[in-house]
Amino acid sequence: MILLYGTCMSGLARLFPPISPVWSPTEVAEFFVDHKIWIRIGIAGCLLTSVIALPFLATIVLRIRRVEGQWGMLTVTQLFAATIFVPALLFPFLVLAAASFRPESRPPEITQALDDVFWLMFIGIVGTIIVQNITLAIASFIDKTEPQTFPRWYGYLNLWVALLSLPGCVVVVFNDGPLAWHGVFAFYVPGLALVIWLISTTIVLDRGIKAQQRAEAS
Repeated sequence: MILLYGTCMSGLARLFPPISPVWSPTEVAEFFVDHKIWIRIGIAGCLLTSVIALPFLATIVLRIRRVEGQWGMLTVTQLFAATIFVPALLFPFLVLAAASFRPESRPPEITQALDDVFWLMFIGIVGTIIVQNITLAIASFIDKTEPQTFPRWYGYLNLWVALLSLPGCVVVVFNDGPLAWHGVFAFYVPGLALVIWLISTTIVLDRGIKAQQRAEAS
């Protein structure tokens, strides 16, 4: 998912690095007019590849359920947060699809407004990811399963990812600088933390499931 989604967003739709929030309406409209076909293809790819995260998220929920031994508070909280994760990737791109659909036949201010909505939604909805991190951290600290479901270091990793993701919440406040949607603290640091989390979580899930399978087989 990381490879496919990232390729569609960055390579095809040309959304990396992000469009600056200080661009004028004319500059934003010209960007969409000049690259409209590639942006549309990239958006279509993002809409398709983002759903690959669903089984990954379902696995996280089931692993937390193993820690709790039932559908407890952590499991249900993670389920609700995971339910928002994929729509948080889908819905902003539907807004961007509208921006790129007919950019040459509307006032530039409308295209700019749609672009603003995309970036504010795409980056500003980090709250649900932070909740996922916190529930995983707590599950890691209370884990008494054998073999272990989540190693303790993974709990600390989730706390760090939650902390580094916090600046994404303030993109609605700043138009420029490191806390704007294209800034180092609001975009690049949380983005890198999310990629590290996705890769680390995949490794932890894989190792934990294989260890459980070996234990049950013996």
